[in-house]
Amino acid sequence: MSDTGPAPRGRRRNVAATGTRTRVRPHALLPDLPAWVDLGFALALSTVALTAFGSSFTGSAYLVVGVLGTVLAVLVTHLTRAAGWPFVSAVVICLVLFLLLGGPLCLRSLGDGLLLPGPSTLAEVVDQAVFGWKDLLTTLPPVDGDGPLLVLPWLSGMLAGLVGLGLAQVQVRRPWLSALLPVLGTTLVLSGAIVLGVRHPQSLLLQGTLFAGLALGWLAVRARRASAAVQGGSRSWVRGAGAVAMLAVAAAVAVPASGWLTDDRDRAVARDWVEPPFDIGRYPSPLAGFRKYVDPQGRPSRANVHDKALFDVDGVPAGTRVRIATMDRYDGMVWGATDDALPGPADDSFQRVSSTIDNPVDGEPVDVTITLDEGYDGVWLPTVGALTSMRFDTADARSKAEVFRYNLATSTGVVPTGLQAGDRYTFTAVLPDDELSDETVASADPTYLPQSAAFIQGPTEKWTEKAGNDPMARVLAAAEHLRSEGKYSDGIGRTQRIYVAGHSVWRLSDEFVNAPQIVGNDEQYAATMALIANDIGVPARVVLGAEVPEGGQVTGEDVHAWVELRAADGSWRTLPTERFMSLTPPADQVPETNTPMSGTVIPPPNPIPPPSDAGEQSDADLKERKSARKKADEEEGLIAGLPGWVGAVLTYVGLPILVVALLLGAVVGLKALRRRRRRTAEVVSARFVGAWRELVDHARDLGQVVPLGPTVTRREQSAGIVSGGAGQLARRADGFVFGPGVPEASAATAYWEQVDAERRAMSQEVGRWQRWRAAISLRSFLRSNPSRRGAAVGERLRGLADWRSRRTPD
Repeated sequence: MSDTGPAPRGRRRNVAATGTRTRVRPHALLPDLPAWVDLGFALALSTVALTAFGSSFTGSAYLVVGVLGTVLAVLVTHLTRAAGWPFVSAVVICLVLFLLLGGPLCLRSLGDGLLLPGPSTLAEVVDQAVFGWKDLLTTLPPVDGDGPLLVLPWLSGMLAGLVGLGLAQVQVRRPWLSALLPVLGTTLVLSGAIVLGVRHPQSLLLQGTLFAGLALGWLAVRARRASAAVQGGSRSWVRGAGAVAMLAVAAAVAVPASGWLTDDRDRAVARDWVEPPFDIGRYPSPLAGFRKYVDPQGRPSRANVHDKALFDVDGVPAGTRVRIATMDRYDGMVWGATDDALPGPADDSFQRVSSTIDNPVDGEPVDVTITLDEGYDGVWLPTVGALTSMRFDTADARSKAEVFRYNLATSTGVVPTGLQAGDRYTFTAVLPDDELSDETVASADPTYLPQSAAFIQGPTEKWTEKAGNDPMARVLAAAEHLRSEGKYSDGIGRTQRIYVAGHSVWRLSDEFVNAPQIVGNDEQYAATMALIANDIGVPARVVLGAEVPEGGQVTGEDVHAWVELRAADGSWRTLPTERFMSLTPPADQVPETNTPMSGTVIPPPNPIPPPSDAGEQSDADLKERKSARKKADEEEGLIAGLPGWVGAVLTYVGLPILVVALLLGAVVGLKALRRRRRRTAEVVSARFVGAWRELVDHARDLGQVVPLGPTVTRREQSAGIVSGGAGQLARRADGFVFGPGVPEASAATAYWEQVDAERRAMSQEVGRWQRWRAAISLRSFLRSNPSRRGAAVGERLRGLADWRSRRTPD
């Protein structure tokens, strides 16, 4: 029987030397059955782990990008391991792929030229990889599924593939630890995705049952592979069916049990611990500047917008309330907006939001477009109802969308970089049922009343003594007293200048509720009404806004302040201005000569971007500095005298290549140092041993299977080396090492020359790529378990016994 084709030269030489033929795989890079099992489990567990991002992103692009990263990482890890490269090479290759493909996949940027990402794209990918978690945690979920935050699932997918399959290929002494490592790695990836997610799990079936089943299955397969299998007993398919049945029973019991023993509120996520780096309290209260909306009665004022158009509203009927700002905390000076509007854990802070806003509010959906007119500026964004999506339509739409903050609890939006005439935005919202009736039951949530506002307690008791014990009835009774007994004045007329602006403790106590006559406008009435409600025990807040008139154009005259009360079902009900404020002017009074013309007015400071907080600058400053730095780098170059693109290439491409080159060069250098130490050993016989080991290590680096260990002789090793002269070199080494006399140094030099020639001949039998791979392979650094000293002693004793048996005649 003849062979079907000519065998390679190395293969023929091995057959001639040993008389045996070794079965090998078609190609060393192709995975065998155990490798296929590890690949499949690593990919499946990583995919399940990535589904934890489902509640954080819209759409399914996050899963596609993440799974693609996992596939690439798994392939790179397997190929580098099969090629004998160190694990760090897989990390470096995945890092390069992460940077090169991050732009097209996550940023939708194909690059500046030749489809290679430019400096700006690489910088954005790196920035999102390092600081993206912060943007994700401070952005109200779900974020846009096609935005730059896709870098996070892209990075997580690559990490899952690297960690899962990388740990699966780590060899440790304890079989149970070898089986457990990759399962622990993928479990850590799942835990990280959950921590970065939301309080409510995406799917208990996927993240709990399926992941646990796959993890236990992989653990069982690897444990059986690592341990010595016990033969006999039931067949493998019976054991497999039993294992599947036990997993099914465990899952069926665990899913309902977890629902009984745990609660979604007990789910630990980073959003509960991370405070958004945005302090709304740094912005002045818009209620303090209410007098710019009142009629100046012929007195010229550049700041007054009573007759000016503020914004045009399209998409809602006349009479719909437009909210400018909600103020939920009184500090003794002003009612202002806060980042902690509700007690306990709640989405009550100003957070970044994406184009889609998860806002669970029941009501009538509307599509609204608002265009700002000449009379409106500042940072507060007029909105209608509870937002469910937002899109800016101006030239700087992207920059405004990036800095826009929204508070779910107060339905208030802020653009820190400021708004101006001509800005236009479109949003969808839900108009909730906010009508307050006599049957509305007040919320039992605790209320906050500062100590400085204790002056309101006396008037509240007096005005509500006939209303009974129902909190909501007492609030409405106090509102009726204010409306019926109070008078209205903006403090503009000649005889009304004694009624000053502001809603500090002094203005609301001595000059309002405790004055001989209650006189004020929306500012004082709304501020006092909210304090009364909180004193009674009904959570209340002040809202500045307007009702949309016919035609949709809102002017300063349409702006009013009203109060919202929290009902028992958690909703906020509107107490209209007309229910607690009188429109009857006070009787004319002769002003005193020493009375100030406009009273003690607390002018609101100009809106400014928030300063640095917790190490983060304001969005406006940060963007300005980034753009200035980028422009300077492009004009002057990262290196003096070179264009900007050259510096960018050296930074983002040259540095990774340099790192790879240093690592690979270190491997080559270590082998050269080892070869020099073996060649120049003090004991001449050790030089022969070192030369033979050099031949064995070279064969192992070429991918040949050479047996190792203290019980393996050089002749047995020569049988595994694909070389025609390996057997003769093994016998010569035995003769010199175990011979009767001490070998000469010249003989060791000649032996080294023969080994070097044989190594060159073995390298010529393979391709150039395999020679390069052998030069950087780390296989020769891996030794058998026994110590080298014990192995050397055992080898010398066995060789000596073998030599004596050959020298002794029969």
